[in-house]
Amino acid sequence: MMKRIALLTTVAALAFGPGSLSSALAEDATQVPPPATTDTAPSVPTDSVGSVTAEAPVTPPPSEAVIPAQRANEVRAETLIGATVFSPEGDKVGTVKDILFDTNGKATGLVLSVGGIMGLGAKSVGLTWDEVDVQPEPKLLQIKYSEDQLEAAPAFKTQEAQQAEADAARMQSQQPATPVTPAPATTE
Repeated sequence: MMKRIALLTTVAALAFGPGSLSSALAEDATQVPPPATTDTAPSVPTDSVGSVTAEAPVTPPPSEAVIPAQRANEVRAETLIGATVFSPEGDKVGTVKDILFDTNGKATGLVLSVGGIMGLGAKSVGLTWDEVDVQPEPKLLQIKYSEDQLEAAPAFKTQEAQQAEADAARMQSQQPATPVTPAPATTE
């Protein structure tokens, strides 16, 4: 709120001329209350007698659990998602939409966005990781299929989409069939 007031005051001051800028700023400064101060001291751990106790030093994870830097043969997910995928002929066939992992954390596949214009009308197609040739330099992803082949492949469905379809089918099958009665004919 204070930023808005300061911005509006500055705009008004500039609109009325440079002479009124200093008075507008002075007015704004008088309207701003000073920040509240507290006299409470920070909390310090004490034992039951009231003396100060030292905190135990924090130990980091073991060195074999920490990755301090990316290796030359590793590719980050951020680099892959949104990357262009090419056919062996060098034609663009799609872009990486998502990466699939199993419960052990191993990458099992990619979901590509294929076809469409600027993302509209695009189709999601899943491919196993074995079908993708990832080259970290020059950040090239290549598959052995054409865009037409990918467009002919079945669409990829997430667990959520599969569940929604199953729920919709279950709801439809549980609805009682209501007979459709034609409206009575009217004669004028």
